[in-house]
Amino acid sequence: MRDAVGAADRLQASVAAAVDEALDEAAVPPGAIHVTWVGALDVAACPARYRGQGEAGWGFPGWSPATAAGAIGRAALDLHLAEAGPAPEHLPSPVEAVRRWVRAAGAAGAPGVAGWVGDLRAEGDRATLAASAAAAGRWLAGFVRVLGWPLPAATALLNVARDGAPAPKWWPRRGSPVSVGSGADARIGRITGAGGHTLVVHRAAAPDDGDIVRRAAVEAAAGALVHRVSPASVVVTAGDTGERARLEVDEALLASGGEMLVSVVRQRVVATGQGFDPADAVPSPHCRWCEHAGACPPGRAWLAGPGRWRGGLPALVPDGVADTRPR
Repeated sequence: MRDAVGAADRLQASVAAAVDEALDEAAVPPGAIHVTWVGALDVAACPARYRGQGEAGWGFPGWSPATAAGAIGRAALDLHLAEAGPAPEHLPSPVEAVRRWVRAAGAAGAPGVAGWVGDLRAEGDRATLAASAAAAGRWLAGFVRVLGWPLPAATALLNVARDGAPAPKWWPRRGSPVSVGSGADARIGRITGAGGHTLVVHRAAAPDDGDIVRRAAVEAAAGALVHRVSPASVVVTAGDTGERARLEVDEALLASGGEMLVSVVRQRVVATGQGFDPADAVPSPHCRWCEHAGACPPGRAWLAGPGRWRGGLPALVPDGVADTRPR
């Protein structure tokens, strides 16, 4: 990317114009819309299913051991770096690092994942705490395993709450109901006008190739919007396999990610008047867990056909769907 700032400026202009166009078509104001990679990948997987999720699914899905793993792992590593530093001899022990952070976590009701952990401690929910700590330990161990220790020079953890500072967001314009947030876990290299930095997305388990490309596109676009400089690349890592998939960022990848972000706004506008409609459903493995599968002909057909066998095992038939599989 030879013109990282210019590319970010062009992306901001195009996304802002597309967002305004989508909002102008709304018969009913859709309310505040915060766009993240979660919604962008949901829309890419199946627009109909995304619309049908309603308010409970459009926003943050809530904390659980699975959703909290990355947030706790990043916070625990951040605390370890602040206390012990990045010296080679200070390689973090994932279990101990997470345990130290959990003990120092905020009180019940505090913002973010620290408040959720504080709630669990106040309630005495040791089982959920243990599951969350185990998932966070795996996340942290995989992150350090793939990136190496000491971490690469000029590595900065992102989306870590420090002194109550909110995570950075981008708005198309002042007063817009739409905001965009970046979900990258870390940044390698400083953000300068040259745009030589790399955004890192760490996954505890390896996703498929399609998810890697889509996630990289979304994070490239979101990072360019939030930081106002396009990154040079996005690296998607997997803790279980040690894989590192590096995607160079160009105008095409930024445009693809920007379109995915705008699609979330478009689908929210449509959902205010239409909700779930199987007309544009995209059958996929998501159908196996979709609460609308019983009223979705494309989904039922997929479950009875290609989705019947996955990984050598028969697919479970969701409630309300007739089992038409041959015996």
